[in-house]
Amino acid sequence: MLKMISAMILLVAIVFFSSGSISGCGFAQLETPETIIAIQETIIDDHIVPLAQHSPTFIIPIPDAPGLLKESNDRAFIDYSNKHDGYVMVGFSEDTDRMLNVMITAPGGREYIYELSPGINEVFPLTEGDGLYSIGVFEHLTDTLFEQVLLVSTVVTLSEEFVPFVHPNQYVEFCENSPVTIKATELFLSSNNYFEAVDAIFSFVVNNISYDFEFAEVVEFGHTPDLISVLERGSGICFDIAALTTAMLRSQGIPSKLVFGNCDVPELGYTYHAWVTVYSEEDGMVGDHTFFSGGKWNILDPTLATRLGSIESASFVGDGSIYYAMFYY
Repeated sequence: MLKMISAMILLVAIVFFSSGSISGCGFAQLETPETIIAIQETIIDDHIVPLAQHSPTFIIPIPDAPGLLKESNDRAFIDYSNKHDGYVMVGFSEDTDRMLNVMITAPGGREYIYELSPGINEVFPLTEGDGLYSIGVFEHLTDTLFEQVLLVSTVVTLSEEFVPFVHPNQYVEFCENSPVTIKATELFLSSNNYFEAVDAIFSFVVNNISYDFEFAEVVEFGHTPDLISVLERGSGICFDIAALTTAMLRSQGIPSKLVFGNCDVPELGYTYHAWVTVYSEEDGMVGDHTFFSGGKWNILDPTLATRLGSIESASFVGDGSIYYAMFYY
């Protein structure tokens, strides 16, 4: 059966969303849809909470696909065994030159559209809380026509509010041996408390990753950050910078969201943008530039800080009224 997906939705999605292999962190290529690789028997304790004390004992959550809850056919699979931990794993076994999309419809109807690479397990987050999610795999045929390859709908009850935002996924890539995690751990261990740890990671990104104006002019549709490359070359666009910050924070057990939406900064104009929100249990200062309210998600904008400086950018971030969030990863 052929399904039509709005051309407008796809055009917008292709600009900002694309496939990204996480195979560098141990995710394996597929042989068939039935080949489910269990990366690790135990992913992480079910009771995930925000960083409550300064401790190096946080266990990196490793996504897997145990096949306990799975829909599959001879072309693709959707493993939603870990839906309560805020993610699904999807794979497409055939070799194809056609565009593949994963579309996740969240409770309330918002659609998240990603690209999928054939032959690779991909992790996609469930980021809009409890409720009914629909996860579909679609193959492009011609123009705006896509074929539905596989579809599953499932009710999700998250084990904790924070679980989607401590796990890696297609956009927020990290693992135990990644340079991203190693650097974040170094910064974390040199800090004395939660606020110092957040500031150390944020300040490192701001001081070492510059905004790449040239790349911003030529970036192609379907760009997905290669976070190790961003770290090594020391530059990127807002998507790259925000995703790197999010990955570094999550790798230390600090719940963080990669957020897409619109931003209205007088000096920069009204633009589509990516930033970070970080959960804090208590009130406190992150460095001398940002106040975090306890029990809330607090905005950090590393891209704005790289361009204006931490203190000046914090004055624009303010209460968050210049930000209009649309998607969470």
